[in-house]
This record gives sequence, structure tokens and C-alpha cells, in this order.
Amino acid sequence: MSNYAIIAETSKILRQILWESFAVDPVIRAIVNTEQTIVFTNPTETARDSSNRLSLWLYQITENEFMKNQPMMRTAVDTERRFPPLALNFYYLVTPFGETGEADHLIMGRTMQTLYDNAIVVLQDNTGEINEELRVILCRLSLEELTRIWESLREPYRLSVCYQVKVSLIDSQQIASTARVIERRDAYSDSPEALQQTGRLS
Repeated sequence: MSNYAIIAETSKILRQILWESFAVDPVIRAIVNTEQTIVFTNPTETARDSSNRLSLWLYQITENEFMKNQPMMRTAVDTERRFPPLALNFYYLVTPFGETGEADHLIMGRTMQTLYDNAIVVLQDNTGEINEELRVILCRLSLEELTRIWESLREPYRLSVCYQVKVSLIDSQQIASTARVIERRDAYSDSPEALQQTGRLS
């Protein structure tokens, strides 16, 4: 589980994975020569800087429907329970910005190969403890669905694909207090006197 920084960290780890793959490939390295040319801005903003080569645009975040209504979580205090974490799915539009159409194809091919080979991403904290396991999935968006995204940007359609990353957890800060049961009284008895007192025998 993680704090609110998981959104930014997920984007950073995707860029790091891609750059490590690009850096050792002489063909791609000649097109994408620094990690800074892989940006998180939308395609409209990315196109304004001719040095940018790949847009990893987080365009949608949804709640994971399969992890809703989870039970309350135990804490170090017996009388307290923490609300379950918020489970999110991220959707990225991946768009190459090579100087030529061939460069776009090369960037896209290497990007898809890399994300396919890194379909499971393990996030660890500074101590090496595993915090989360993210799954990177190629979305099956139709051309019409992709076109709608580009129309919202008011830009002509470019070669692009969509990836879903799930599940990212954001810890809740809400804690509920529960009082421990220390005494219990049984108001029921089979004796005629007790039944008469409770109104169960007239």
C-alpha cells in the first residue's frame, strides 16, 4: 500500500523502465537520446517541443470495481480500525513523436515490446519491502475510441496505443474507533419470574 504519491511514482517507474530499454538499443537511442524526452504531458503539449520523443499521458483514473467494499484493516491499536485503501486503475495514452514516420514506428515497437516484457512491476520501499505489484495491460481500444480521445484534444489523430495499469492503492487516513466489550448481560431466562418481568409471560 502507498500514499497519494503513488500516482506520480507509477508514471516515473514506467518512464524508467522504458528509458533503461531504450538506452541499450543503439537504434532507439539514436532517436530517443535522453530520459527527459519521455514526457508525461498530453500530445498537444508534447508536440510544442520538437525535442520530445514519447508522451506517456495519464488521461484517466478509475476506481477498481473488484476491490471495493473491502473489510476494515487492523492497526497497532486494538480498538482502532483503518478504512480500506482506495484502489485505482490508471489509463495511459502512449504516443511517439519521432522526426519521421519510420522513427514513430521504431519507438512504438520498442515501447510495446518493453511494456510486454515488464507486464508486472514490483514497487519496493527503501528497505526492499514490496509495497505493491502493478500490472501493465495493453487496452483493446477501437479506432473510434482512440479518435474520441484525440478529438477531445482538438488534434489530428496520431499513431498511439492505450495501456491500463492496475491496481494502485492509496492508503486511507480515516480511522474508526471501536469499543471493546467488557461486560455482557443475558436478559433471557426460562424461569416464570424472569419471563413475567420481561413481559414474555402474562
